[in-house]
Amino acid sequence: VVVRLRENACRAVAHRRHSVNGGHFILAIWGPTVNATRKRSYYSGGSLIPLLQLPRGDGLSVMWLVPEFQGKGITATMQLPDEGMILLNVGVVKLAAGDATPVVRAPGGTVLLLESCLLQLATYPGRWGIHLHIAEPTALRPTLAVLAHISTFGHLPWPVWVGATVSHGSFAVPGHVAGKELLKAVAEVFPHVTVAPGWPEEVLGSGYEEQLLTDMLELCQGLWQPVSFQLQAGPLGRSMAGVVARLLAASPRATVTVEHSSTGGSYASVRTALLAARAVDKTRVYYRLPQSYREDLLADVGRN
Repeated sequence: VVVRLRENACRAVAHRRHSVNGGHFILAIWGPTVNATRKRSYYSGGSLIPLLQLPRGDGLSVMWLVPEFQGKGITATMQLPDEGMILLNVGVVKLAAGDATPVVRAPGGTVLLLESCLLQLATYPGRWGIHLHIAEPTALRPTLAVLAHISTFGHLPWPVWVGATVSHGSFAVPGHVAGKELLKAVAEVFPHVTVAPGWPEEVLGSGYEEQLLTDMLELCQGLWQPVSFQLQAGPLGRSMAGVVARLLAASPRATVTVEHSSTGGSYASVRTALLAARAVDKTRVYYRLPQSYREDLLADVGRN
């Protein structure tokens, strides 16, 4: 499916060229043509089950996808499926006015405004969720502000996850989003999201050790928002038994997302960890995997 920003859905009110790191991108500021007094709208279902999961609630049925971008600014298109969780890595650029503006940094170096990407999704029907990964700490609050703005026009009907690799307690690592700041910003700017925190790779050499789990659970204790703890399959395989079960026990609304990339090792190297996570809970464990790895896991599940 090719999603294009259609003129009958959004109106360009400004269109300027800016320089970013020696290159250029097109800044297109979009003004929705809907009534500005419309009640703000956002997805309130919490769980992905009503929208994306199969009726039996299998988390393996939900696919995470990184869209392909073609072109820039007003001419940009996104290659998207009909359904799935769309993963967008969000950073910031500073415009001439000095404001930090959230952008999606796509593979190949393409830089597109986050707001433009979200409005493109609003113009095309589909069963989507959005997972915004905050790749730069300074992108956190501007990203949440964009979500709050989009919701005022009824353009946020999907599940939205806001996640980041966080720094806190025993996993305090400079350069990552401070864990308390993630939760504070969500509460103050736009709280209607699933919070998706993960641990820095630097602390996972021995897997998910006891203190790492304890500090993350204490950080997220008492949240009314759903939380999906982001686990890496490789370190999970090096961890003590019971990591997934302990995280899920934190709250009835807690989930776990197990992720792995092809650069982190073959499917065979993480197969045991993936199957062990699935054995704990089929409904509340998700898998962010390369498509070929997901197919291998589906085949293994079918044989068991």
